[in-house]
Amino acid sequence: MYNLVYKSIANSLTPAQIDEILIESRDFNGKNDITGCLIYHEGFFVQYLEGDAEIVLALFDKIRVDTRHYEVILLSHGNIYSREFDTWSMAYLSNQLPNEAFKYIKLMVSPEEEIPNMSVVPNPTSKKFWIAAKTVLNKIGHNNFN
Repeated sequence: MYNLVYKSIANSLTPAQIDEILIESRDFNGKNDITGCLIYHEGFFVQYLEGDAEIVLALFDKIRVDTRHYEVILLSHGNIYSREFDTWSMAYLSNQLPNEAFKYIKLMVSPEEEIPNMSVVPNPTSKKFWIAAKTVLNKIGHNNFN
């Protein structure tokens, strides 16, 4: 099992384009046993992906050249023993579209909370994801998520 987390800056995207990204992601991920989380807020993306290393890395190669965003920066990657997002083909957080993952992720990035080590086996990539998510959401304005 392998995971990676990256951040990027979105080009001007409409809500319909974000929906398209989610539909594509969830379809591909479901067919390829990839799970993860995508956070989009005020023009910034932070995404965590996990699954078979070859598939995740090939997907990331496609993500890096996707013209819907730029400045794609790989924050962390590596092998893992267990999934962080085992029940979500692509959890999504946005102040525009709350869903089943919204409350969980909102709690995780609260400015008052420390980033916990949620994995059974310490997962540095997971921790990088939560730190990046917290940074992006709090720097831009966490109050938009209340």
